[in-house]
Amino acid sequence: MNYPSIRIERAILSPDILERLEDAPGQQAADFGFDRNARVKDEIARAWADAQDYWRIFQRKLETLKPDSAATTETRQQWVVPLLGLLGYQLEYQSRGAELNGKTYAISHRVANRGQTPVHITGCREPSGLDRKPEKAVLRMSAHAMVQEYLTLDEDLYGLVTNGRLLRLLRDSSRLVKLTYLEFDLDRIFTDGLFADFAVLYRLLHATRLPASQDVATESLIERYHQDSLDSGSRIRNGLSRAVERAIRDFANGFLAHPANETLRNAVASGELKPDVYYQYLLRLIYRLLFLMVIEERGLVFPPRTAAVKRDTYDRYYSVQHLRRLAEKRYLADRRHHDLWLALRATFRLFEADGPGSGIGLAPLAGDLFSPDAIGPLGRATLGNDVLLACLRSLGLYRHPDTRQVIRVNYAALNVEELGSVYEGLLKFNPVFGLEAGAPTFDLQPGADDTQSHYTDDDLVQPLIKHSLDYLIAEKLKERDPEQALLSLRVADISCGSGHILLAAARRIATQLAIVRTGEEQPSPSAFRAAIRDVIRECIYGVDLNPLAVELCKVALWLEAHNPGEPLNFLDHHIKCGNAIVGFARREEVERGVPDEAFVTMPGDDKETAALVRKRNKAERKDHATGQLPLAPAIQKQLDDILRGWHELSILPERTPEDIAAKKRRYQDFTQSQDAWLLNQIAAIPIAQFYLPKIPTNLPKLITDAEFRRYWNGEHSPQGQATAAAWVLGEQKHVFHWFLEFPEIIQRGGFDCILGNPPYLGGQALSGTYGHAFCTYAKWEYAPAGLSDLVVFFVRRIYGLLRPGGFTAFITTNSIKDGDIRKDGLEQVLAQGGTITFAVRGIKWPGRANLVVSLVALHKGVWRGKRVLDGMDVPVISAYFEGDEDEGEPKSLQENTKRVFQGSIFLGEGFLLTHAEAARLIEADPRNRDVVFPVLIGQDLNSNPDQGAGRSIINFFDWPMERAQSYVAAFERVLNLVKPEREKASREARRERWWQYAERATGLYNAIRSRERCFVAAATTKYLNFSALPSNYVFTHAVYVFTTDRWDLYAVVQSTLHEVWARKYSGALKQDLRYSPSKCFDTFPFPEGLWQTANPALAGIGERYHEHRRGLMRQLWLGLTDIYNLFHTRDLTPAVVAKISKKSPEDAEAGYQGVLELRRLHRELDNAIRDAYGWTDLNLGHDFHEVETLPENDRVRYTISPAARKEVLRRLLALNHQRTASQEASTPTKAGKRKSK
Repeated sequence: MNYPSIRIERAILSPDILERLEDAPGQQAADFGFDRNARVKDEIARAWADAQDYWRIFQRKLETLKPDSAATTETRQQWVVPLLGLLGYQLEYQSRGAELNGKTYAISHRVANRGQTPVHITGCREPSGLDRKPEKAVLRMSAHAMVQEYLTLDEDLYGLVTNGRLLRLLRDSSRLVKLTYLEFDLDRIFTDGLFADFAVLYRLLHATRLPASQDVATESLIERYHQDSLDSGSRIRNGLSRAVERAIRDFANGFLAHPANETLRNAVASGELKPDVYYQYLLRLIYRLLFLMVIEERGLVFPPRTAAVKRDTYDRYYSVQHLRRLAEKRYLADRRHHDLWLALRATFRLFEADGPGSGIGLAPLAGDLFSPDAIGPLGRATLGNDVLLACLRSLGLYRHPDTRQVIRVNYAALNVEELGSVYEGLLKFNPVFGLEAGAPTFDLQPGADDTQSHYTDDDLVQPLIKHSLDYLIAEKLKERDPEQALLSLRVADISCGSGHILLAAARRIATQLAIVRTGEEQPSPSAFRAAIRDVIRECIYGVDLNPLAVELCKVALWLEAHNPGEPLNFLDHHIKCGNAIVGFARREEVERGVPDEAFVTMPGDDKETAALVRKRNKAERKDHATGQLPLAPAIQKQLDDILRGWHELSILPERTPEDIAAKKRRYQDFTQSQDAWLLNQIAAIPIAQFYLPKIPTNLPKLITDAEFRRYWNGEHSPQGQATAAAWVLGEQKHVFHWFLEFPEIIQRGGFDCILGNPPYLGGQALSGTYGHAFCTYAKWEYAPAGLSDLVVFFVRRIYGLLRPGGFTAFITTNSIKDGDIRKDGLEQVLAQGGTITFAVRGIKWPGRANLVVSLVALHKGVWRGKRVLDGMDVPVISAYFEGDEDEGEPKSLQENTKRVFQGSIFLGEGFLLTHAEAARLIEADPRNRDVVFPVLIGQDLNSNPDQGAGRSIINFFDWPMERAQSYVAAFERVLNLVKPEREKASREARRERWWQYAERATGLYNAIRSRERCFVAAATTKYLNFSALPSNYVFTHAVYVFTTDRWDLYAVVQSTLHEVWARKYSGALKQDLRYSPSKCFDTFPFPEGLWQTANPALAGIGERYHEHRRGLMRQLWLGLTDIYNLFHTRDLTPAVVAKISKKSPEDAEAGYQGVLELRRLHRELDNAIRDAYGWTDLNLGHDFHEVETLPENDRVRYTISPAARKEVLRRLLALNHQRTASQEASTPTKAGKRKSK
């Protein structure tokens, strides 16, 4: 941005708006109220000349005033009012302040001709300026704070505040935590003759830019520029991600290719320098550049009152800005020279602890980022000017996708969390070295991203803080010393990533801390910076499994906490690398000893070895079943010493680089001490037994319960092969023992608040990603829990780390309230005394990610405050995210079992055939009809208008190999294409019976063999629908098959009554229902006696409904999903039908009538099912209603009313409980075995 007098604080406007302002909308003469033939540039030039005259007169007037005069009247009458008059303002003086909420806001002027926009003018000699509360006046806050608070409370969207030297445009920022404004340095504009800056001022702040009235504020030009800036910021962020990735590659290969860097190349070739280490050095280089670009553009390099000559020296000769300006001159990109890299190294040296920066007034930053060895061999290597300038161009310039205009990226205007999101993408790459023409090269290969991590938009984060941390802050403000009370808060994110959620929490606490310290509702930037530095030092904790994420989180916190003249905070003791869910939270958990579950047989284990060790461990645990595991006095002393050392560390100062270095040494002294090492070794033992392979050669390394007890009670000291192996495994797996890593937190009972966006990953993907050992450990550690989802373990760990009365709030999968994920997670937390205080269901993730999430807040203990569900106050929030008391779960009904089956899992693409291939097989040998069938997947069912199978498949059922071999061609295909794939399977049975499906679903095919049809539904689907299909199909695991052929039973499962039950008790995948027969079919109470006696009336409506729908699909040639999209469209017209179906107007009209008839039939079907239950008193209220459990952007359905839905669920659950009670009463109990005494 080439406007030295203009400062953009946060996201009120983007720099690229300024660059292209002249061509932006609203910049024609008529837009300013001029004659159409006038030239805007000429008007600006005339205003400039007049404004210079006003400025000179004003300066002469100031010379005549007394030295202690604030010059308020002179500033208003002889400078600001005339200046703004040149910009079309008609200012009216306000003799009385505005009254709002019992407070007075002494706004000095209003824009009479532009919606009464507030303008406050103070004296140019007022010592407090705009950001401090005047000492002599009775005002309760600074001028800036007063206008900002007024905008927050009033309906005005924009306001101006000025002291004649600085002019600021403010916007209502009620949703923002940080100060947001656009500032013009009038003193500099008119003293230095900055006409270009004045032109921007004129074009941006002319009265015609402001809202004409409060009612149309969102239509004003300035608001349009603001919204364009928000969109632009998102585009720049996305573009910057790619640019940073490109810069990393260019830097990496630039260093490797330079002729002078033979030592570097040798280190790579020998394996001494690993690609991940090299990558870490490259990231630190990028982080250094990022840090300097941000503080330079925010004017935070030098302490206040540093001499202008020193600032100028840095800017001209040392700044990264200087190099960025050179990067725009491509002729300087000469590969023969490397002087610019040497210059950049000299700049880095200025900020080192013993660097020469003090000579030009710079205080060292020091710390890990600016330590001499932070970038390793890169600090000694050579880099050509061409590479350095190309990288700086990538980092500093952005090409607008629409205009193709090249714009300088203004790092000052990007939030730190936005920068974090840019760099967070780098953490998902795998760095690799290659070889080209005998020389080493570097590349970044995409890594796996299985845990659904995305940049977390602030719109999702702020509600979390509001419904958790804000409650705690309010309590702290009531204490006698609110400043110390606020600093006593302990807030964590245990999957912190780049730290953007921690930043939001730190800002919230810091804002309140600054308010307490200054007494102002809108504290100044300097007061806020001081407060947030203290908050980050005292209150903020983070853990992440990825060491690169930990480093990035520190960089984000350093940027936010930076205060000119002070070094980077010491963060190693608060931001750590580790697996937050693998390890012990509290010391008492270690005392459980080594569990039998650690020795279960896993893939790769020797069964006999595992059985031997498991038997021994079981016997040892039986001997100690009733005894508490005593803690050795020596170990207790070690724990006490660590806690004392932690307290001593926490009170050490951080004012100078020497302070930081001393604090780091003290931290290393006790974390790397013999005592700490021994404790970590002992704590690692129980967990390591899960991960150590149970094979004969590992027997000396396996430690069972009795031996572990001897270590814990002090009989033996941990030494030797077994304990060393446990410690090494603990390091490799990043096992994280919270009571050792954060002893002062656990000693005080836990964290006050844990926020986050913990990862989620479900089902079989867990073992594939993290291994069987992790899954076995997690099931033991978080019992009772299955492997429903990774997020379950995070929820359980988070709750365990809270102190009583603490809060957690997090973003999570929408499935958190469904099925086993709910049962293993939220229900366990509620059973332990937790309370859900806030939840929002089904939020579409902002941006491009195809993701639907929920927000939830939990309180540890009884909560007497309000509970908010989807923005509404409710008396209670259940684990289902419903505003009613949970009346218990349904149980399986015996009469429903073995009625619905999942299709086959074939595990081998070679089984599949095109229809043409199938026809050739049968033509060659008609016997192949016995083994070749149509195969149906979920997509065929929901997308094909005729619901026909898209492919065929070979099926050898459960036949022995000899029988399968008699079908020569089919068997040979499976032998060649399936067997090689199956040989890689982990299960022995799948490897040995490779010609059969992995899961044959024998029960399914036996059940439908004698039937002409069955009813099929997709396992994952937007709309729950069953369809009648021939029983000679092979069905894949992507569908569920209801094995009846009765239309009356079909009517029940097709009804809305079954659908609402399924949606409550099944799970979800993104936005779709994930139908779970064990949860929603086996438990569903059908109308009394229907299994035994057919109901002709229900059969009639069921068949009519199905056949009408089948005909409608063929008529419009649309699949089930498209048909039901029309079915649920509120404003359906023949034109909408025509657009979707691509049919003629006549056909579309017929289709429209067909959809209306389908709705009528659906009502008839639902009412018939209702009557079959005998609930004729229940009005189902069919209409278009919002279904709260669906995603917020797609929740309107043609369905029963919310009241009916709630009542149907209540009655069905009561019926289920009634039948299960009868079922249990009629089932004879088995006599239990007598226990021997």
